[in-house]
Amino acid sequence: MSNNAAIAQDFINAWTDMNVDQIMAFFTEDAVYTNIPMDPPNEGKQAIRAFIEGFMAMSSEMEFIVHNQLEGPTGMVMNERTDRLCINDKWVELPVMGVFEFRDGKISAWRDYFDMAKFTG
Repeated sequence: MSNNAAIAQDFINAWTDMNVDQIMAFFTEDAVYTNIPMDPPNEGKQAIRAFIEGFMAMSSEMEFIVHNQLEGPTGMVMNERTDRLCINDKWVELPVMGVFEFRDGKISAWRDYFDMAKFTG
C-alpha cells in the first residue's frame, strides 16, 4: 500500500498555517479541485491557487479536523472531517467528506462534498 493517507494528512495539516505555497506543493500541475456544491471545477494549479487564495482571504484562521480516514486499494484516500473557519471573528464549522486521488506522490484530483446551506447559513 502507498503512503497516500500520510500525504493527505500532511496536506490537511498544512491548512492551519494558511501558507498557500506550502499547500500548492501537494498538487500535480494538472490537478483538479472540485467543491461539489460549487461550479465549475478548478482545473490546474493556477485555478486551484486562485480559489484557495480567495477562500483564505475571508478567513483569519482555519483548522481541518479529520475524524475518519481510509486509503483504498487503488491509493485513493477518503476522509470525513470538520473544516473550521474563523470568519469575521466567528467560527464556522463545516462537515466535509473529502476524496483525494494521487499520481507520483502528489494530489491529482480533490473533491469535497458538503452542504452549501451549512456554509452560507
